[in-house]
Amino acid sequence: MNILGSLGAGSGIDMKSLVADLVKAQREPQVALLDRRQERVDARISALGQFRSALDALNTALVQRVQSGSVSAVPRVSDPTVIGLRLATGATLAPQTIEVRAIAAAQTLASASRADPGAAVGQGTLTFAFGTVAGTGAATGFTPSAVPDLVVTVGPAEDSLTGLRDAINAAASAAGAPVTASILTDADGSRLVLKGENGAASGFTVTAAGDPGLADFAFTVGGGGLSRTVVAADAELVKDGITLRRPDNQVSDLVPDATLTLLRAAPGVSVTLSAERSATELASVVRDLGSALSELLGIGRELSRAPNATSDAGALVADSTTRRTIQSLTALTTRQLIAPEGNAPTRLAELGLRLTREGSIEVDEARLQQMVADHPAAVEKMVRALADQGSLFSPGGPLRQLAVQLAVAVDGRPGQPTALSREAEAIARARANLDTRMERLEAALTRQFAGADLLIGRSRATQTFLQQQIDLWFANRTR
Repeated sequence: MNILGSLGAGSGIDMKSLVADLVKAQREPQVALLDRRQERVDARISALGQFRSALDALNTALVQRVQSGSVSAVPRVSDPTVIGLRLATGATLAPQTIEVRAIAAAQTLASASRADPGAAVGQGTLTFAFGTVAGTGAATGFTPSAVPDLVVTVGPAEDSLTGLRDAINAAASAAGAPVTASILTDADGSRLVLKGENGAASGFTVTAAGDPGLADFAFTVGGGGLSRTVVAADAELVKDGITLRRPDNQVSDLVPDATLTLLRAAPGVSVTLSAERSATELASVVRDLGSALSELLGIGRELSRAPNATSDAGALVADSTTRRTIQSLTALTTRQLIAPEGNAPTRLAELGLRLTREGSIEVDEARLQQMVADHPAAVEKMVRALADQGSLFSPGGPLRQLAVQLAVAVDGRPGQPTALSREAEAIARARANLDTRMERLEAALTRQFAGADLLIGRSRATQTFLQQQIDLWFANRTR
């Protein structure tokens, strides 16, 4: 019979309940202490998560405002089918007109059609010479450039239209030569197509040597089997009455801080380009930033408040990460965010965002409007610096860095649990150890009370026997 089940059998006392009560009396105070520790840990984790979420929300909202174009100049093109416009960060553009008389083109040569692209074409070499090729069809003249010649060897493995294409591309890639080869196929057959880079000086001739069949892929001043389908040409633009040429359709040296993409020629059409910021939008972003920072500081102060007569301490009252984050946020208004440039502002305080005695941020509206009007580029740069989310090689702006610090405090680093995680693990171990100790205590008490129960049972049996003998003696005496 199991010992615990037999408790009380001899003595009549409920030894089982007595053991349970004694174990409970030992366990409950310790469990209560562990529960209070766990509640504090859970509260701190929850509070850190709340503070982190608020900071992440501010970061996300600011990035979205920047990406939406609220702080930057909006490019405007009177005819976007002729010119595309892209501005550098923080740039504006006063209205100006440009005429696109021609767009840059890359010389293109094509062979005659062949029914089988795998058939032999001949072996030998093809030599590409780069420069200016005169004429519009056949080459009528050639002026070489500084680009070295490209020699392509055509052996047995390259002796086909596809082999020729692959050999030219491989040699050009290895040498960095400005030519590519492809094959175009239609109902008439397959053609080898050779294309250079944009610009009049990026034409090329092809000289064949070796088997007679390779002459079909030559293009020289003297002739050749390749036909010129597109003539290499520069882009031609007119700005301020001056005709200008550029070798490419991406033009970044004509308008400061702007890249023009020439899409089509439109002779006689003046395209107007401009880009201006919205002062109202820019001021709104700064104003909303101040309100959001003030709200975030309020959340941090509430979560880390000290106890007083009317309220308990905040869950993060002793948390060093929260304290450092609040200090960094309060110092943000006086922190230099961009490099000095003349008398332009570099700090949020100079825009009218100032910290009050109560720890909130107020906006000096008159100051803000003046800075947006006088130094819009600097204001935009400051907002962008705050919205910078960083990259693989950059830690990002101050708000992003604070968000990373909070994330590490909540989640830890790989292989490095946080202090709160270690505390939670310690509590779990303490609970397991307590369970083990209580099991041992219960077993020890059970053994002790089982022995006592046996002794008490024996004593009661002796008492009963003696009582029976005494009763029998008195009964015999009265007869």
